[in-house]
Amino acid sequence: MMHVAVIPDGNRRWARSRGLSLEEGYEAGIKKFAEFVKWSIELGITEITGWGMSYDNYKNRDREVLDSIKRIVNRYYEENKNRKDEIMTTYPILKDINLKVYGYFEELTDEEREYIELINNQLNGEKYKVNILLFYNGRIEILSAVRKLVNSEKIDLDSLEKNLMLKSKPDIIIRTGGRIRTSGFLPIQSEYSEWFFLEKLWPDFTREDYIKILNEFQTRERNFGR
Repeated sequence: MMHVAVIPDGNRRWARSRGLSLEEGYEAGIKKFAEFVKWSIELGITEITGWGMSYDNYKNRDREVLDSIKRIVNRYYEENKNRKDEIMTTYPILKDINLKVYGYFEELTDEEREYIELINNQLNGEKYKVNILLFYNGRIEILSAVRKLVNSEKIDLDSLEKNLMLKSKPDIIIRTGGRIRTSGFLPIQSEYSEWFFLEKLWPDFTREDYIKILNEFQTRERNFGR
């Protein structure tokens, strides 16, 4: 079993370089993530995590980014909401996928939270896990876990990890877009992850890039602190 996480950076820059709209850039990024999930399953990956949007971006960027993503997702939902059986028949692998969206949604509207709940109830398979982090911040995740333990008789690393939003630890973390930093992504879970930083913008990421990363991962010695 292997867990691969991705920080899909570069959608805005990709769109700007092609004279496309912000919405077209994010739509290309979403389509690429769907491809990434497909490739992952084909390559034997059992858990995939994607960072859809950070909490800091949500707070600091204008509302246009979130509205663009919402319009894309809403459009896909409206186009396909009555085709679930047909889609499941056409793409039987979907029955094996468990899709969940995680994040800090307190500042979202009731309608937005209901929509996330709807997404979380669509795919409940058991073979593959696909995690989407929205409005995520690693420091807030740790703070939230600590708050849950305030009245606990036992506070240690094991109990802290059990109260994190995402329980499993990625073997590989990929960041596209040319920025060599972690940006607070899964700070505890990534303790022994192998990081791969790519210059390519996310919509340009290919299956061949992915295979190269997996091959290089096999050559790295992982001693897990020993």
